[in-house]
Formats: sequence, structure tokens, C-alpha cells
Amino acid sequence: MQYFNIQIASQLSGVASATIRAWEKRYTAVIPTRADNGHRIYSELDIEKLTVLFQLTELGQSIGRIAHLTLDELQQIQSTLVKNDKNPQIGFTKKSAVVDYNQMLSNFYIALANYKVDIISHELEKAKTILSPRDLTLHILVPLFNEIGNKVYNKELSIAQEHTLSAIVSFHLGQMIGAHYTKTLKRDFLVLITTPEGEMHEIGILASALLCIQHGIKFIFLGANMPASSLAEAANALNCDAILMGITKGHELGGTKTLQEYIDQLKAELKDEKKIWLGGNLRPYVKTELEKQGMTYFSNLHDFDTYLENL
Repeated sequence: MQYFNIQIASQLSGVASATIRAWEKRYTAVIPTRADNGHRIYSELDIEKLTVLFQLTELGQSIGRIAHLTLDELQQIQSTLVKNDKNPQIGFTKKSAVVDYNQMLSNFYIALANYKVDIISHELEKAKTILSPRDLTLHILVPLFNEIGNKVYNKELSIAQEHTLSAIVSFHLGQMIGAHYTKTLKRDFLVLITTPEGEMHEIGILASALLCIQHGIKFIFLGANMPASSLAEAANALNCDAILMGITKGHELGGTKTLQEYIDQLKAELKDEKKIWLGGNLRPYVKTELEKQGMTYFSNLHDFDTYLENL
């Protein structure tokens, strides 16, 4: 049985560290073991229970009513709720309806310009219902954020508006990823998705997770800003096949640490060789050097989609 510190338990389950502690204290949802240094450590079963509890609370269940249940009982409730849910569930076999992408994008631009948060959320909910994960990613998210970036650069929109959109999109994509964990997948191939320490932007890796859903690839979304040691710990414990990292800053991650130094530390702490995939903003010479070391680089989500299709 593998054990994890509270940071990793939080990343893997989706439950904030403070919430984990609150659920322990108020409801005895899980009872962690204590390491020699007195810190909480969580078993794989603890994390699995936290994950199901989180998903059930997202579906409207009261934590006070379900926290005491066993994992099997929680999974039975989850199975019943998913089966009886009348709303379409996201899945990689889903076919998109015929839609006017330009009109949908225009709705987003107008709503964002006027801070109409409810309209943005409504449009995203509609897109989630009628589009496949791939079409949502490549036909909506990619052009949307490219254009928003241009509008911010040209001062047609503010950084605050860009952050507003990112927050709403992150919420909706998080819901889609949560639904993904209840599905039977086509391939026995596990990918950990994250960004290196110092990289705070996660829209790109959220979109990458949608493409994994589309192609039936099993993944665990670890979120942004992951220290190399913590990432190596998770990769070793979960025995993943690949690690996907999103890069926006390029060669410099923050302070004096470079991407190469981060990767060197990660590799040094991995117990066995893993595929390392990088996506985002890298200078050509950095890309070339990393590829010489056996890593795979994707300059955009279209390239990543093609790669997964042929994996």
C-alpha cells in the first residue's frame, strides 16, 4: 500500500488540504496514518474515498450524510446517480451536433466585454452538452483564448476580464474531468498532467485533459505548480506511463531555476523511465535540446490531439 502526504492527496482527490482536514475533524471521513515526523499520510484507499466524496458533493450530496459510509457504499451511490442522471454525460465517443462555432465564439466575446458572467457560464454549459471534448477544445477553447490574448494585448479587454474567463472555464472543465473518472476507458495507459513548479497557468493542461478523454486515455490531473519531488513521488507510486507538463514561461520557470534543471531533478527521482511530454511555449533551441534527450514536445493542442490519435 502506497502512502502520500496531504499535498499529493489533495492534488489526486481534488479536495483542498483545508477541506480534507475539516472532513477528518468533523465527520471522520478518513483517518490518516501519521509519519515518523507526525505529518498526515494517506493511503491509496483514503485518496480514492476522498475522490468519490468530492464527486458526490459536486453532484449535490451532503458531506455530513455520506462521510461515514464505506468506499463501496459511496461508489454504489455514485453509480446510481450517474445512471439516473438525465443530463448528457461527457464521453470520448460523443458526436458533436452541427453548430455555428463563429456565433458561439461571438457570444463569448460579447458576454466577456460586458462582464456577463452568467451568459459565459451558460454558453459553456451549452457547449459541454452539444460538443465532443475534442471539438470543444479545438474549435472553441483554442480560438477563444487566442483571440482573448490578442484583445488584451490591444487593450480591447483587460487582464481582469481574461482572468474572469479563465476562472469560469476552469470550473466547467473541472466538472468534465470529474465526470471522466467514472468512465471505462479504452486504453491501459496512464498519464499524469501538471505544470512545473512556478507555472501557474492551467487552461492548457485542462484542455489537454479533455483530449485525453476524447481518445480514451486514462489520466490523473495534478493541477499547476507541482514541485519536481512531489511529481516524482506521484509518478513512482502510481506507476504512470507518461508525464505531460504545460509550459507558458519557456526556459525560465521562476527565480534562478530553469526547465532543464527541473527536468533533471524529476528524472533523478523517478524510479524508472517515463515518457515526458511538454506542451506550450518553448524557444526552438530549447525544444531541440529536449527532444535530443528523448522528450516529446507539442507546440499546440492540435499536435497533441494528432499524437494521441496515433498513440
